[in-house]
Amino acid sequence: MANELYYTRRKREDLRELFRGSCTAVGQRAVLARKVFSAQASNLRSNEREKREDLNLGILRQATTDGAQLILNVRRESTVIMENDTRAYTFDAAGRLVGVFLDGKNYRRSLDNRILVKQSGARKGLAGRLRRMLTPAEVHELETRAYAFAREILARFATPLDAEFRDALAWIDTYDAARLERERVQFQTLYRPVSILPPDQYLALYLQATEGCSYNECSFCGLYRDRRFHAKSVAEFRQHIENVRAFFGDGISLRRTIFLGDANALMLPQARLVERFDAVNAAFEIMPRNLSGAARRAWADAHPIHFHGIYSFIDAFTTKRKSVQDFAALAERGLRRVYIGLESGDPALLEFLGKPNRPEDVIALVKHLKASGVAVGIIILIGAGGMEYQAGHIRETANLVNALGLDSNDLIYFSELVDYPGSTYAEYARQAGLHALSAQEMQAQQAQMRAGFVLGDAKHAPKISYYDLREFVY
Repeated sequence: MANELYYTRRKREDLRELFRGSCTAVGQRAVLARKVFSAQASNLRSNEREKREDLNLGILRQATTDGAQLILNVRRESTVIMENDTRAYTFDAAGRLVGVFLDGKNYRRSLDNRILVKQSGARKGLAGRLRRMLTPAEVHELETRAYAFAREILARFATPLDAEFRDALAWIDTYDAARLERERVQFQTLYRPVSILPPDQYLALYLQATEGCSYNECSFCGLYRDRRFHAKSVAEFRQHIENVRAFFGDGISLRRTIFLGDANALMLPQARLVERFDAVNAAFEIMPRNLSGAARRAWADAHPIHFHGIYSFIDAFTTKRKSVQDFAALAERGLRRVYIGLESGDPALLEFLGKPNRPEDVIALVKHLKASGVAVGIIILIGAGGMEYQAGHIRETANLVNALGLDSNDLIYFSELVDYPGSTYAEYARQAGLHALSAQEMQAQQAQMRAGFVLGDAKHAPKISYYDLREFVY
């Protein structure tokens, strides 16, 4: 019986490298599963979490009597169970199912107990990926299968497991499909719908300082049509934080950052906004900015459970009164990056989309943000305006992006227009006689914009990625 036990008390960075090596042995698809559901430890200052701070992390790989290759990876923030290169189940530290890799498909589970399945399609790249939401019956079946697999692991290993592995499996054993469904009800009481996050924030701890969008008139956006805008009082927000902490339990350690929602929470008057940032800092440890090298490691060692900053959406019209000093005060309290729905640099297209800002407003906002030490994420709407607006959309968007002075701390996202039937945009487009772009034409539009970017050398240029609203679940 082949039996390899990888066990380490080294820092998380060393363990992560060890895990990569183990995954290589079971194939590239298992590596993909680990990358999708991997996360750094975040923050929780609760008694239950502190009791588990001395959890020893380890990886166990063993060939079983039936010829399967099993890997059990226990980390501070998650447990991953893999079999051969065909399936992997990821659970958070509390025992919740987070994701599944099964027969070439990735499944991502939301906290309101929906599951999105994704797989490669005929077209190459992210834009060609196939996706759908499972039915409630399929969700129950997959969850039941995942927990049954986790419970049979102990019997399949030929040698007794060390305490850290048994402990992790015991936490998973406290869950089943029925408990996940009960938590769906709790989640929907705790949150108004979490409509969207930027892809790099999918594993953020979401805190709703505000609900909805204070503007809510962009023709292409239906994400917040179901709710009135509401800004929580400080007392409401503090209670919300405590309720969120209680809901997540140990599972909060999977969350790497904090995202302040909903659509434009940063539009609040500065004094009220500072109060809310202070409430977040009173509840959680936020890594100070500008730490590097030995100082960063020393701080992380002293605060093993922490978050890597606060993030939020922002717009260029409701925040015009915010100064460099205002943003600097927020940066001192943990604000690290904000995300701007640029959509386009073409003033005519912006007007058609119902965006009340001008391109120069975005330039001024980004200038203030970067002067205060806050990075930006820019979101460009591919396909907006159809063929009729395409030339100006490509030209003016590239010109605007080039004027923003973006660097390696910033992000550029290309987001494909998702025109849902019955949307305001669809009606406007019909009245204007617009011709929608095909998937291939959208790809060509994105390529032409990128060709027009002048972003400097690769080392200092912002990262560019794809942003698909249809792939978001929280």
